[in-house]
Amino acid sequence: MNSSFIVITVAGLALSVSAFAAKDTVSEPGGRLLGTGGVAQVEGAAGGGLTPWALIGGYGTRDQIGGSIFVTRVVPQNFRLTTIGAQFGFYDRVEMSLAQQKFNLGSTVPNMNLRMDVVGLKVKLIGDAVYDQDTALPQIAVGLQYKRNDDFRPIPAALGARDASGTDFYLSATKLYLAGVAGHNLLLNGTLRLTRANQMGLLGFGGDRNNDYRLMPEFSAVIFLTDAIAVGTEYRKKPDNLAIFREDDFKDLFIAWFPSKRVSLTLAWTDLGNIADKPNQRGPYLSIKADF
Repeated sequence: MNSSFIVITVAGLALSVSAFAAKDTVSEPGGRLLGTGGVAQVEGAAGGGLTPWALIGGYGTRDQIGGSIFVTRVVPQNFRLTTIGAQFGFYDRVEMSLAQQKFNLGSTVPNMNLRMDVVGLKVKLIGDAVYDQDTALPQIAVGLQYKRNDDFRPIPAALGARDASGTDFYLSATKLYLAGVAGHNLLLNGTLRLTRANQMGLLGFGGDRNNDYRLMPEFSAVIFLTDAIAVGTEYRKKPDNLAIFREDDFKDLFIAWFPSKRVSLTLAWTDLGNIADKPNQRGPYLSIKADF
């Protein structure tokens, strides 16, 4: 991925938002319920902002192809993370995603950015998170995210990271309980991620403290206040592979707005913990996703 990918994605996003503005003349995408495509996970998969869900991106049913494009910005006190990407859902069974992250190192290393490309694949194995209300079985999916750090040298390598690229593997289980809490829909998700990534891979993979894969849990809980507005929280446990800097778990509180199947907006408050030499990295998260 390169700058042309970004230009094409931004142009597509602008066109999709324009289509939403004229939605009275444009049919909405897909046959699934509003909000069941999730939002854009920061590494490109459909799900919450921090963790993937078992749901397939877009609103396509088993007879349809759908997808989305997105831009996400996370602004803790001392850094800036921008992610831009796309998801493609095939017949509510297979999801492919592309994302490019740019992480500005702020005052830690002035005028320095770390870039990472992420290619994702997700396959639904069993269950339906929405329609299987008569059973406790959740929707279950397996996925992977191949990541390549484009700026491994000098920063991540100098910190003790072992590799410039790596692959995360995950298993997600998602269940939507219709009218589950005081008449409001409740979505619960649990993900187990097998990873060697340092700060999602932005600081490389493996390290002097640990170079093996570790199994990390991730959780999401979401309540739909209305069909179009959801509030939730997420937790993502992280490995701690580098001796030089402590790596903390990620947490957030978010609100997502789905004015139509064409577009969604997500605003969150994130707690990213210690990043490099800066502790207590907290700040806002904003993401816009356009579906087609």
